[in-house]
Amino acid sequence: MIPARPPANEVQRLHLLHDLGILDTGREDRFERIVRVAAYISECPIVAISLVDEHRQWFKAKRGLAVNQTGRSESICGHAIHQLEPLVINDTYLDERFADNPLVTGPPFIRFYAGFPFSLDNEHILGTLCVIDRQPRELDGPCQRALADLAHIVEHELTMTQQNVLDPLTGLLNRRGFKREISEYLNDDLVIEDRYTLLHFDVRQLHQLNHDYGKLAGDQILKTFARCLNDVFDDVGWIGRIEGCEFAALLIQQDADAVDNQLEQLYSRLSQQLSSYRYPFSYTAGLAHFSAVDHTVTLETMLLDASNEVRHYPLPRER
Repeated sequence: MIPARPPANEVQRLHLLHDLGILDTGREDRFERIVRVAAYISECPIVAISLVDEHRQWFKAKRGLAVNQTGRSESICGHAIHQLEPLVINDTYLDERFADNPLVTGPPFIRFYAGFPFSLDNEHILGTLCVIDRQPRELDGPCQRALADLAHIVEHELTMTQQNVLDPLTGLLNRRGFKREISEYLNDDLVIEDRYTLLHFDVRQLHQLNHDYGKLAGDQILKTFARCLNDVFDDVGWIGRIEGCEFAALLIQQDADAVDNQLEQLYSRLSQQLSSYRYPFSYTAGLAHFSAVDHTVTLETMLLDASNEVRHYPLPRER
């Protein structure tokens, strides 16, 4: 086994990695989705978003791995962070660097490896999106390009973290991030969609709930609400937590009937997940439809329009 040497910019690279504050954080759907898509595209049983720390590689998201980290000295990702191009090893048995590596000769028995590096500045590589198989194989060009695109999406998500545009409790965009994302989209000259819906959700009784049952109870409500929003609306637009108990979603190309069905799906999901809670819970949903891109529209004016049509959703509780 030939361990990888640290890159020449190792000190600066580690400083950037640690400043992100992402190491040893919990599961996040935004990264889990990338791993699931990578597994589907590559047809590999093992996929991970690996961040290479000083003495370890730590997996922010993973599939097919029983551990959350391994030592850096035996990591193949430690070699991959030396280059911006993908590192593809079709058969580790035929590569002197890895033939006797404990991750090759023992679990998870890596026989094929492809690591797609990601960086925030095209200089300091923080880790890789890697796909792994237990038998030799090759990846064709379209597959490699698709995985490289997914690695760029990892970069985008890390950039969002770096720029403080994510809500730390729910993992959704915060007000700043939501406003920036939708403003960039709606002002893009290449956008051709002409139908938008702004949904504004207000979780009621949160302050009273925090007072009566504690802040952890309120946080649980907010996290569950955010997760259900993601389940229903993630594929059709942007979702954000714009204030303490307020959420918003901008939906793309959804007609009125589709939005009504999605709101019913949300209510059904929340009813299933929160009906057993012993404390009261309800929310409102305001909505406004826009028929064309209007560059004078702002988040504030959209929220104001959404306040003109508000629906109330009290959730049932078990007795």
